[in-house]
Amino acid sequence: MQVFRLTKNLFTMTNKEIADIFSRIADILEIKGEIIFKVRAYRTAASNIQGLSRELSDIYDEDPGALGQIPGIGKDLKEKIIEMVTTGKLRAYNELLDEFSPGFIDMLNISGLGPKKLKKLRDELGIEDLDGLEKACRAGSIEKIEGMGARTQKKFIEAIEYYRKAEGRLLIPEASAYADKIITYLKKSRDFKKIEPAGSLRRGKETIGDLDILATAKDAEKAMDHFIKYPDIRDIIGKGHTKTSVILKSGVQVDLRIVDDPCFGAALVYFTGSQAHNIKLRTIAKKYGFKVNEYGVSRPGRAPGKEKVIASQTEKEVYKSLKMDWIPPEIREDQGEIEAAMAGKLPSLITINHIRGDLHIHSSATDGRNTIEEMAEKAVLKGYEYIAITDHSKLIRIANGMDERKLLKHLENIRRIGKRFKGVKILAGVEVDILKDGKLDLEDHALKELDIVVAAIHSNFSLDRKTQTERVLRGMDNKYVNILAHPSGRLITKRSPMELDFDKVFTGARERNVYMEINTHGKRIDLNDINCRRASQLGAKFVINTDSHDTSQLDEIVYGVLAARRGWVSGDEVLNTLPYERLIKALKR
Repeated sequence: MQVFRLTKNLFTMTNKEIADIFSRIADILEIKGEIIFKVRAYRTAASNIQGLSRELSDIYDEDPGALGQIPGIGKDLKEKIIEMVTTGKLRAYNELLDEFSPGFIDMLNISGLGPKKLKKLRDELGIEDLDGLEKACRAGSIEKIEGMGARTQKKFIEAIEYYRKAEGRLLIPEASAYADKIITYLKKSRDFKKIEPAGSLRRGKETIGDLDILATAKDAEKAMDHFIKYPDIRDIIGKGHTKTSVILKSGVQVDLRIVDDPCFGAALVYFTGSQAHNIKLRTIAKKYGFKVNEYGVSRPGRAPGKEKVIASQTEKEVYKSLKMDWIPPEIREDQGEIEAAMAGKLPSLITINHIRGDLHIHSSATDGRNTIEEMAEKAVLKGYEYIAITDHSKLIRIANGMDERKLLKHLENIRRIGKRFKGVKILAGVEVDILKDGKLDLEDHALKELDIVVAAIHSNFSLDRKTQTERVLRGMDNKYVNILAHPSGRLITKRSPMELDFDKVFTGARERNVYMEINTHGKRIDLNDINCRRASQLGAKFVINTDSHDTSQLDEIVYGVLAARRGWVSGDEVLNTLPYERLIKALKR
């Protein structure tokens, strides 16, 4: 999927988008059986690009020749980067995609299906798309292929079912990026006055269907004319004075609504809340003899058809007219928020400004792309008081995980850097694996030397509910564990959550003073909003971390905050809202 970013002078690609294309090219070359060195060249380039602290487009604007100085970027890749940052596309990539049936490469999004397996499925069974893969699984054909078997076949079926649930929807970081670019473009026109995202994006849902944008304008017709000239539009579904719908080149639908300035608040309430939330508002309004819609809250006038609008300009006015407090957008789901607002008992939700640090960060000592110093420098720019470097333990060999000896040596290095680094405190930690039997991947004599221990599961996801729950509880029994990382183990579009008795896990965490992580790395957001609210009800506490593997990922903390807000979590329930001295005390079990 190609996405376009609005820069100061042209539409181009971000580092992430360029790195994603290089990674996908590597996958395609591996499927085609190209020499391994060529495949590795693209993977190395993708990794190095993701680790850059500056956008490639900015480097190009200053000095195109400097692109060739980036490690892993030779003449050929440099030319491809220039093509992408200047045109927003890569001809060679599109030509590679044309060699395969539509949907074939998309199968790489299925959990457990990499280039080698995909090539084998194509060569031996003629599978060309997701429907063909599912049909082969249901027919039992996969288990007959050497090296796969019934277990692989069962996992494919589960992964396909899970993938289809999110198919056609954007992850919130992707949706936010699209919306930001469109809104930036719209603001270039003086005909627009107010512009806000609405719908599920404004509510902070983890996946988004269509993008809804709400605006007011001096001249609606001119404003709509400006919108349909947006360079990333593929098709115009319909254009009017109040609503225009378009399809972007990526297939994403965007609906722009222009409303009159006096009713912007009412429209924002109407087009933000879930259907259930809006129905409940209308029911309550009816009890008061009012009517509520996108134009405002009104009551009948003296003459038939002459209604009097009593609230419309701001959201606060609309909710106040219905005798309730303003409700944060993230919790407008009809899950008790309206009753709480009427009783004056809405929670004080956490905000991004509460966050003082990030306690799950990887460095180049294992599988991170940046050094400890580079991660710390980015933390300083974010205004953090502290970070924790938590590289992998030995089980994760592919990530260059550390045994006890290497970890203690790494600890010394973190301490040494921390002493001379100004502006942010650097805690020494580890992300240690919880093994199948519940024991930790590292001995206590190493763990006790650390400031913070993050326990995680990266294997044996398919254990039954009872066994998996006992495994997690045994892992948290270790007195040095502070945080349970990405507790459900899910990847939103690829891997379903583990079978767990979450009530037991949350209660166990509370009893052991272990913090439940809301992890934003990759395609996680784990815990999700539903589990956040349940954990809070059971008295568990949280920590919001990015699990960053490069400096850019530190910015994704915002999506963890959104999940926490949707889960009704307040700032005083979150570990990394504490100032440094209180944080250190809280980490002592």
